[in-house]
Amino acid sequence: MAPVVAAGNSSAWDRVGFWSPNTASVDWCESNYAVSFYIAEFWNTISNVVCILAATLAYFSFPGTERRFQFLFATFGLVGLGSTLFHGTLRHKMQLLDELPMLYSATMILFILVEAKYGPRGKWFPIVLAAWIATTTFIFSITGGQLQFYTFQSTYTALQFGMIYLLRVLHVQQRSIHGPNPAVSMLIRRAFASGFFAITIWLIDLRLCEWINGVGPRSLLKWNPQLHAWWHVFSACALYHATMIIIFYHFDVHGQRPYVDQVCGYIPVIRLLKPKGKLIR
Repeated sequence: MAPVVAAGNSSAWDRVGFWSPNTASVDWCESNYAVSFYIAEFWNTISNVVCILAATLAYFSFPGTERRFQFLFATFGLVGLGSTLFHGTLRHKMQLLDELPMLYSATMILFILVEAKYGPRGKWFPIVLAAWIATTTFIFSITGGQLQFYTFQSTYTALQFGMIYLLRVLHVQQRSIHGPNPAVSMLIRRAFASGFFAITIWLIDLRLCEWINGVGPRSLLKWNPQLHAWWHVFSACALYHATMIIIFYHFDVHGQRPYVDQVCGYIPVIRLLKPKGKLIR
């Protein structure tokens, strides 16, 4: 099964490599095997280290032991690992290891936000979500080509809009109770700015590849800026900051006094304050 969603016509300059032929449903703008015979998309592959580092930091800085968050951080790490395998091989099975953890993490975020806003929903809610995960896993495992690509994109986008809506509702609710929180506002600005930039360059890389690939006759650039690799960097940044907001409001609605701390003066993490003002790390 050859890729049917290609970023422009960059495939004309692709090389044959260790994992050839490609069987993924999408091929990005980076020329294949241009750097290494063993790595299909070199820069798209190594850029995933940012996602893995962000997931690791979130896991070890989380001020608690709740399994829902442990599972969430684990799926974030799997997204980075799966994306590494996907871009390194451009094989369909490796693509699933990239996309399915994205859906799992988005579903877990939905679960956390719904319960933060409306309280525990009972046993039926996680059962429904588990059935949803099983269904999407089955569908994406047996489909390919355009159907698989656009079904995944629409499903994941819908989950992201659900996350944004619930975060907005929680933000307005808690702000009306406690007043403005400059630290949380900073998290929101960073999440929005990095997310908007990430989506913009993702679309440019997918839709305008022939104008920016650095190798074609229509390219306006003499070198490829590797926008999909930068998408990995900025989307990981956006997701990390959004996760910090989710953690903050999860504890805030339970009256546990969350606090935005800064690692190295810039990287935000969530801490909890004890009744006497001692910081829980």
